[in-house]
Amino acid sequence: MPDNTIRLSFMKLNVAEMEPALAFWRDAFGFTVRQTYDEEAFLEHILNLPGQEAGPSLMLVQTKFPMDVTVGPGHGPLGITCSDIVTTLECAIAAGGVKTMEITEVAPGIRVCLVKSPQGHEIELVQAGG
Repeated sequence: MPDNTIRLSFMKLNVAEMEPALAFWRDAFGFTVRQTYDEEAFLEHILNLPGQEAGPSLMLVQTKFPMDVTVGPGHGPLGITCSDIVTTLECAIAAGGVKTMEITEVAPGIRVCLVKSPQGHEIELVQAGG
């Protein structure tokens, strides 16, 4: 492979209603809006966590008219690492998330759990160490 720098830049989530989705990601995890595109066909907010303005970014997209959003066969949660999984899970639930898997130690010092956003997006919280 030629000399080429590659890094993860963003993830996009389609949402039916922007304001409730935006409120969840802001209130549950502290995301802030870095940039907004309000186009004829869609509204998109680019979100970042404090101190991570260079990314990766989370993009929330709401189409303004019916649109076929075909997805590939991939499946999996959006992963968020945290230093306190209990507090992070509590914040997600308080913001409207639903716990779908209890906090589980999957290896020594590594705890995970699953939560769904009010829009149905699966989120895996991971605490490693501590």
